[in-house]
Amino acid sequence: MNCQNCKTITEGGYSLCETCELRFAGTLLRLARDVTPLHDSLDATLHPGGHSPTRIQTATPPTPIRLDVLDLIDMLDATARELWRCLDGIDALDWRKDKRNEDLKATLIACAGHPRLATFADAGFYMHVVDGIARKVDAALDPPEQRREIGTCELCETMLTAGAADQWVTCPVCGREQRAQTVKLRRLKTLCWDDSERGSAADISKAFAVSGLKVSRKTITTWEQRGKLPRHADGYAYCDVYRLLIGPDLTKSVR
Repeated sequence: MNCQNCKTITEGGYSLCETCELRFAGTLLRLARDVTPLHDSLDATLHPGGHSPTRIQTATPPTPIRLDVLDLIDMLDATARELWRCLDGIDALDWRKDKRNEDLKATLIACAGHPRLATFADAGFYMHVVDGIARKVDAALDPPEQRREIGTCELCETMLTAGAADQWVTCPVCGREQRAQTVKLRRLKTLCWDDSERGSAADISKAFAVSGLKVSRKTITTWEQRGKLPRHADGYAYCDVYRLLIGPDLTKSVR
């Protein structure tokens, strides 16, 4: 606990101030609200996206459930039950007095409204634990935008990463700010100008897509089947795919 307004009490815990008590109760209520979408997100065919997930088609059969979300629900459930026992002063081993509530959402709501929420010995510790679980739940329901490698810095050759919507990127080593699209095109240029750079149809399609050029894996394999694109032992040459991809545009420009 870093709050200067919370006071130490005799059992070695903390008596929460009014602000921390309200924050603790608010976090518990937010977790109660998230119980239903968290259970929904166990389905591995649902795309994580807050409280309105959408079903997606995956290339390979998905795991029946998301095990990371299952572990998170178990952690939340165990913490809520333990917090409820602490608030009511019940020994975890005394099952006769343990009024076990099987409804996780109801348990969280009951804990948030408990009169001893700010005054039991381990209030500060449990608030810290619950805050940590809440951050993990937020990440599971609304995952941060995935950042991927887009190319190297123009000055120091450090590999740079960016999200799909990022227009500018700053090098973490030299601090140079560069346009993300320029970095992507520079990387593609390096791949396409070197005849020794090879890759699978999927790798090439992905590399081109990052740079804003669309060519599907199926298109690349079709070019091979029609004899337009040679396939080497270590895959297709990036330069060969690039020539076929921009060929029609070059022809139009000449005319």
